[in-house]
Amino acid sequence: MRAAIYARFSSENQREQSIDDQIRVCKEYANKNDVTILENHIYTDEAKSGSINNRPGLEGLKKAAENKLFDAVIVDDASRLSRDNQYFNTLLCLLQFWGIELISVSDGLNTKEEHAKVAYQFRGIFNELYLTDLKKKTHRGQMGQILRGFTVGGLCYGYKSIPVGESKYDQKGRLRADGFKAEIVPEEARIIKRIFSNFSSGKAINAIVKELNDEKIQTRKQLKGGWNISTVSRILKNEKYIGKYVWNKSTSVKDPLTGKRKKVERQKSEWVVQNKPEMQIIPNELWETVQKRWKEIENIYPHQQGKKGFVSQQDSYVKSHPPHLLSGSLECGECKGSIALVSGKGSGYYGCLNGYKKSCTNRMMISRKKLEKYFIHMLYEKVLTPETLDTVYQKTAQKIKDQFCHIPEEIRLKKIELNRAETRAHNFIEFIAEGKATEGLSFALEQAETKAKEFKKDLEALEQSKDSAFTPPPIEWIQHKLQNLSEVLAQKTENSALVMRRLTGKITLTPKKPEVGKPYYHARTKIKSFALLEKMDAPVKPWHDKEVDSPVEQGNDTWENSANSLQVWRRWESNPRPKILGFADYMLSLSFKCTV
Repeated sequence: MRAAIYARFSSENQREQSIDDQIRVCKEYANKNDVTILENHIYTDEAKSGSINNRPGLEGLKKAAENKLFDAVIVDDASRLSRDNQYFNTLLCLLQFWGIELISVSDGLNTKEEHAKVAYQFRGIFNELYLTDLKKKTHRGQMGQILRGFTVGGLCYGYKSIPVGESKYDQKGRLRADGFKAEIVPEEARIIKRIFSNFSSGKAINAIVKELNDEKIQTRKQLKGGWNISTVSRILKNEKYIGKYVWNKSTSVKDPLTGKRKKVERQKSEWVVQNKPEMQIIPNELWETVQKRWKEIENIYPHQQGKKGFVSQQDSYVKSHPPHLLSGSLECGECKGSIALVSGKGSGYYGCLNGYKKSCTNRMMISRKKLEKYFIHMLYEKVLTPETLDTVYQKTAQKIKDQFCHIPEEIRLKKIELNRAETRAHNFIEFIAEGKATEGLSFALEQAETKAKEFKKDLEALEQSKDSAFTPPPIEWIQHKLQNLSEVLAQKTENSALVMRRLTGKITLTPKKPEVGKPYYHARTKIKSFALLEKMDAPVKPWHDKEVDSPVEQGNDTWENSANSLQVWRRWESNPRPKILGFADYMLSLSFKCTV
């Protein structure tokens, strides 16, 4: 009788010699029972779990058995074939159908014997129970390590694991530490901050990926092709970067029909949530900004019109891809519904969609080109004048000066408190040096040093606020910015429409029908004055990210590189002083009428 051999060991932690031992046992059995082992039909799988069905060695064995290249398969024990009882029974049926005997040396079983099938059934159950028990023990051990403050498993980009505690040799001669803790990798942390900052400022993920690959920045796993969209997307949604660690959130289950595994979320009561501020890379404010943008992106209609399969309410395609300058920005003053193109004659006519559906009394239409011409003309005549915006900046500068007039006095008081804290810590150190150390004294020293660090941090924030005084820009700079805006509006319609929508918000059109004269629309909106003067060609780099080089940090304090200076005060959370008005608080009203 000709026979094949199958051998497997399940883990990289096991000895590779396990394969040789299994083959040796199988050959010894063959020699004692007049069985010829075919050397070219010895199949092996190294470091492959018995719960995995698709194994190269096992697949090769099945294909050869189906072609009847041997008469029997010899294994050391039945668990080598599979620890999944359902799949193990499938293998038994297949081998029986192909006329191939299965011999398990350690179990003393052979399928040609009358009662072997029943014995194999019990053996399959025991093998699967072993795997279930092993999974529970592994999970219990990992839970213990997590609760002791250690990490288990691999770490995401930006962190590395370091051994902690005493290292000892286990029974197999391997060096094992008490546990592993996460540590921030500074070089990778800078890349993480850069990705979050770029995304929050409006840069597309495709552009971020292209920049990283162009600069040949290495990924953690050295992925083929470098960075990709899915990797960056996972980074932007990973709560670990704000110091929030959630373990035991999900488990994997196997589909009994396909054998594929999928993740299933556990109940929240089983989650282990840990907050680790020392592991935080991304500030909370930046994280919230990024998540807000994610929600906006998820609500955008697909780039391909007609695509289906969305679960939640989606925004219209026009909102994300406006075909005209004012598309998606117009609303009806009567019903607050959307005003959009309802006629395609000529350049097209805008009208109330609810009125078109006869659910609003507003049935007035206006030419698209005429409305755009009116709007741009009034925008440059009443709002986009250097004199108007210069007045806004002058008032802003005075407002900031009034709000921060208390800073010099706060600095003086903070210096006094810092001096007291440092003196107190110095006195404790002298007591300890004289041999008067006690547990209470050490605790008091630690508190004094912590207090001194807090005072230093507040003092640095106050000093920076004092040095970062807001100075109105010269009127020539304002004129240059307005010229840039004109260039943007003259470019691609879709980009221009998105820029205008960001500046104006909703434009309300209220129909008017005078007793004498033609009917007209009364248009009203509010212009975000500060947003008008932001750089249109590229976003200003966030000031809170000190890891990223900035022209301001290099000593260039011109207005060209400091248009974002108001954000310094808005984002500085360590100093509890009153907030100044944000960009949106200074808005200029625009009101005009346009005949239909």
